[in-house]
Amino acid sequence: MMKSFKLLASIAAISAVFGCASTAPSMTDGTYTGVGQGRNGELTVEVKVDAGKLSAVRVVKHVETVGISDAAVKQMPARIVDAQSLKVDAVSGATLTSEGIRTAVADAIRKAGGDPAAFATAVVTKKAAARLIKEKADVVVVGAGGAGISAAVRAETLGAKVILIEKMPVIGGATALNAGTLIATGSRFQREAMHETKDSPELATKDIFRVGKNRNDPVLVKQVTERVGGVVDWLVYDLKIPYGPAATQYPDHSANRQLGVQGRSVNYLNLMKGKFLDMGGKLMLETRAEELLRDDAGRVVGVRAKDAQGNTVELTSKSVILASGGYGAVKSMLPKEMSNYVFYGLDSETGDGYRMATAIGADTINMDLVKMYPQGVETVPGHGLAATASSTDTMKKSGAIYVNRDGRRYVNERASLGELTDTTVAQPGHIAYIVMDAKAWKEYVAKSLEDKLVPDEAALMKWTKIVNNGRPVMAVADTLSEAAGVMGVDAKGLEATVRDWNRMVKQGKDTAFGRQITGGIGEGPYYIVEQKVRYQTTLGGLRAGEGLRILDKSGKPIPGLFGAGCVVGGANGADSMTAMMNSWAIVSGVIAAETAVGK
Repeated sequence: MMKSFKLLASIAAISAVFGCASTAPSMTDGTYTGVGQGRNGELTVEVKVDAGKLSAVRVVKHVETVGISDAAVKQMPARIVDAQSLKVDAVSGATLTSEGIRTAVADAIRKAGGDPAAFATAVVTKKAAARLIKEKADVVVVGAGGAGISAAVRAETLGAKVILIEKMPVIGGATALNAGTLIATGSRFQREAMHETKDSPELATKDIFRVGKNRNDPVLVKQVTERVGGVVDWLVYDLKIPYGPAATQYPDHSANRQLGVQGRSVNYLNLMKGKFLDMGGKLMLETRAEELLRDDAGRVVGVRAKDAQGNTVELTSKSVILASGGYGAVKSMLPKEMSNYVFYGLDSETGDGYRMATAIGADTINMDLVKMYPQGVETVPGHGLAATASSTDTMKKSGAIYVNRDGRRYVNERASLGELTDTTVAQPGHIAYIVMDAKAWKEYVAKSLEDKLVPDEAALMKWTKIVNNGRPVMAVADTLSEAAGVMGVDAKGLEATVRDWNRMVKQGKDTAFGRQITGGIGEGPYYIVEQKVRYQTTLGGLRAGEGLRILDKSGKPIPGLFGAGCVVGGANGADSMTAMMNSWAIVSGVIAAETAVGK
């Protein structure tokens, strides 16, 4: 009898330690909804409970970035149900989305009468023994973002056998976050469809150096400006990628040259992926490159990688194109001042290609430079939403203004993004605010919905509940003074600024900063939204020469190694003109492919 009692006591103790369901409140069968905080905002799940267990989980509403969050939205619910546990691995590259789904399911469990702690035990599964997988190709491309997918498709069209590897469960990389804009300099499309005849590689070069503050590598700038026209026509006329004039034309350019792809970059990526696979290309997802392979003469002849099952993958080839992105997610690699700004990039931007190439002697350039943008909104601590299109469009169509913490205007609100970034950095606390009346707010909402920044106006209004370091993201009030007080902006300074601004609007001239008059600040309610400097892509990286050959520290090409996109530094200098990061990714990918194939 004593032995039986001890056995029961031991079982009870084990159950308490591991959170088994027998010690927790049982759930009532039914369907429940739960809410969690994802990367871009709230997400909602629907959880079905049968016989006290999780029988189904489904994400029914979210504002996560399409293309980036897809794998997490699909895989996390299945993992939770299969394991009957919240302690499952997050989906690589979508950590915040994965955590939001986990939190939402826990919320639903509570509503079902259960205890989320009872689902906190990790399930250990036995993995198959790791094995060695070997493959051969003419070209191996590392990274399936904009640069990598462009390189892979171009190499396939030239007759090469290509293997494209991507460490994430989805393609896209940082490119999936952008609008898909591209410059059209020198293209037939620019002349015939956009009716621009005064643009030239020389003019584009001048613009790029101006915005890049003359920190650009002239060899790379020359290649992109001279080749982009042909690349645009290849995309539009040969591959039938649906480009047209960009919806928002930013003022950085001296000519009509900004294109936008239908469906943003996510559509571009998916269309190019389809073309790559249709031509016989091989795509290996969840395969992370770890080391460049070289022969006895020092030529790069492939890549060693690891797949999701822990297998070693050895890919041998005639050449390797690194298109593995930047290192924005690695704080230790960034300049110290970046701690003042919010990151809106991906956890996957870890500098893998940079690390592999420098390990074999590759040179670097501009490692102190990071691409920064204005108009970020910190919806998750340390992470910002890119609200640039919303703010830019509102300034064009209303009398909204930018002010600093003192309530003072500090810039022509319709200046280039580079100038807006620099002037915001110079303000107290490195922060600014957009001040809107009721009319301007309607424009802000409309553009936010059109740009898919948020699903509806209610999502924007939830920004009023977000507080970072004691300061809210957004305030709404019937008076300017009240809104300013909530945001920590000097109320008297703001009121004086608005009076002064409205006086200039009435006179028809902005005597302070020379802004084109598009209205003043009228009746409320009034809306103030923070405008923080945000960053994603790094501007420094590997040094490359003609044909995107990666150079060693003596300036000589490393045989067999090429680069494209953000892993290569120097093309955009200290800042990038609007549409140039995406243009650089695509054009450099095409050039690298042509050189690697030998065409």
